[in-house]
Amino acid sequence: MTANTARLAGKVAIVTGAGQGIGAAIAEAYAAAGAKVIITGRTLSKLDEVVARITAAGGTALGLEALAGNRAHAEMVVNRAIAEWGRVDALVNNAHTFTDFLALEDPKMEENCMTDFQSCFFGSLQLMQLCHPHMVKQGGGSVINMGTSYSIRCEPGFLAYAASKEALRALTRTAAREWGKAGIRVNTILPSALTPKSIWYLEESGTYDFELSKVAMGRFGTPEDIAPTCVFLASDESNFVTGQTIGVEGGAIML
Repeated sequence: MTANTARLAGKVAIVTGAGQGIGAAIAEAYAAAGAKVIITGRTLSKLDEVVARITAAGGTALGLEALAGNRAHAEMVVNRAIAEWGRVDALVNNAHTFTDFLALEDPKMEENCMTDFQSCFFGSLQLMQLCHPHMVKQGGGSVINMGTSYSIRCEPGFLAYAASKEALRALTRTAAREWGKAGIRVNTILPSALTPKSIWYLEESGTYDFELSKVAMGRFGTPEDIAPTCVFLASDESNFVTGQTIGVEGGAIML
């Protein structure tokens, strides 16, 4: 076993929204570092492809079709992790329904906010609540919530997305306060990477050059740029890091 593999050896991780993009990159990095991984998403065929890549590389993974914000699905996922491997060491709340651009005054705004909050805020809360007793029993764990710089920037047209992600940051800090003495660390990552959804948005909106101009490092990130920070936060190397918002987005926003 190499030093890199040993970083997460013996750990069990749940990664939501892992059928593609950032979630898939995180799951593959976790498996490469020695963790057993359960990945969830809406499309089982995509999950199967990620599991196949992990297995081919010598890792261990299981794909489960589950919707973020559905408590019965969340219970199924956590119960399966415990049944298969007896513990949950890391939870990555990456799944989030992304509603399209909508003006604040649009009558559909309330519906959009409810959709985003159900998948992002409540979906994350449900899994955190379900993982909590297992993490307490085993002496600790790590929760990584995936936020967005849009919750800081508050770009026009993205209230539902920004508000649900900012609520997620509040959830992160509250859980870090309440669960710290149990050895449970909770942090938020603000990622920026070219995923299928972000590429579509940049092309449709014609904002590619404008958004790129904001990035201090002069390039957009990739899902593989995000994964190493997630490995760090799941590992024992970050055992004194909690309640933090960490931007992994090339310096587009500096907190």
